[in-house]
Amino acid sequence: MSLSSNSSGMRNGEEIKSSPSTKYSWSEIHKHVGRDDCWMVIQGKVYDVSSWVEKHPGGDLIMQGAGREATPFFIPYHPSKVSAILPKYQIGEVENYKPFYTWESEFYSVLKRRVEEYGLTHNIQGDPWSLYAKSFFVLSMWLVTYYYGMIQGSFFGALLFGFFHAHLGVSIAHDGGHGSFSKNKTVNFLAGAMTDIMGGSWLIWAMQHNVGHHPHTNRQGDYEDEDFDPDARSGNPMLRLSPGIPQKPYHKYQLIYIWFLFAFVGIKWMYGDIKYFLKGNYQNMHFWGFSDLNFRMQLVTKSFFFFYSLIVPIYLHGLAWGLLLNCTLFAVNSYVFSLLFAVNHLTDQTDFPTSGDEQVQRDWAKLQVETSTNFSVGSTFALIYSGGLNYQIEHHLFPYICHMNLPKISPIVQQTCKEYGVRYHSFDSYFDAIRSYYNHLKIMGAPEEGDKIKSN
Repeated sequence: MSLSSNSSGMRNGEEIKSSPSTKYSWSEIHKHVGRDDCWMVIQGKVYDVSSWVEKHPGGDLIMQGAGREATPFFIPYHPSKVSAILPKYQIGEVENYKPFYTWESEFYSVLKRRVEEYGLTHNIQGDPWSLYAKSFFVLSMWLVTYYYGMIQGSFFGALLFGFFHAHLGVSIAHDGGHGSFSKNKTVNFLAGAMTDIMGGSWLIWAMQHNVGHHPHTNRQGDYEDEDFDPDARSGNPMLRLSPGIPQKPYHKYQLIYIWFLFAFVGIKWMYGDIKYFLKGNYQNMHFWGFSDLNFRMQLVTKSFFFFYSLIVPIYLHGLAWGLLLNCTLFAVNSYVFSLLFAVNHLTDQTDFPTSGDEQVQRDWAKLQVETSTNFSVGSTFALIYSGGLNYQIEHHLFPYICHMNLPKISPIVQQTCKEYGVRYHSFDSYFDAIRSYYNHLKIMGAPEEGDKIKSN
């Protein structure tokens, strides 16, 4: 389908005429979610990007904005110059559009300009050799430790296999899922597919992490952060990770039993995906417009994971030892994964804005900084070990930059935050971040402090 400023596609065999001033309701926009009929909203304007879907450099990432408010996906992921191509795709505006976030604050405008100017001479959007070298090492060690752990039956090998299994996600799939691993969309797809090799789902991770978490970090209310408030919606009452979750008397013990629950995160992650695929949505976020390949991959990769992680060790070493090796894989993977991601947003230093007019943070860039924390900034070891999660603030502001390049822009972010009075918090070490996370759990479980809301 060709696009022009006065045509928005076909319906029932008739061409729909429109202009940049045509008003569309959200109910109408929600209908255009196919790969050949894809609309999205960016800062109140409606765009028909159907002809661009297959040509999009980021591949299927574009479909995350299909039929939705796509501003949080477009602005942070694209250099400012890309906005110049938008007018030719505009077909109208949203009727009674009420933006929640401010995207044009002086703080964000200056910060983005500085990072983009720096990037012109330092290639921060590229994929450095160090990223490929690290990925090759992780994949190699994943295969080696699998051999010693699951085939040879070594318990110590299974421990190491769980560690490198987690790093398929932390060090490779995370960047791939954001489209920041490479400029080549096929390489990004393969990197993101490591999530599926791990037994998870790239598609569901993208919905949870890219669509739910990044746009609304730690936010509570009408749009909750899906990474940390899903328990409030799913009915799981065991953990209170933010003030938006109703408090129960037993939450005061969560700082003890959470270490037990952590061991099962990987199991919940793998098998929970099946439920979401059968429903066709994740927490009411529909899987719109994704290719059949994404769905076929689930059947293949879930079966593959079940085979290599469970069937093989049981066949080679018997039921009891095979199950022990499998449980070791799940537990180590879960602990590494959970403890690295938890300290980024769930500490006693992060904010949890609500949807109340007085308490919400509407400057999107400031929200990203003050709801995130870094640790061990400047440490090469921490950068490699954490997959760049020790630069979580920079990652949330500029998710299109691969994690090995985040240290390059960190001084710019820190200086700009200082100039504009935006609180930039970084722990001296990973262990300091863990202690702060532990203290956060204690605060969230304490009845006398249960209604704590950190507002800006």
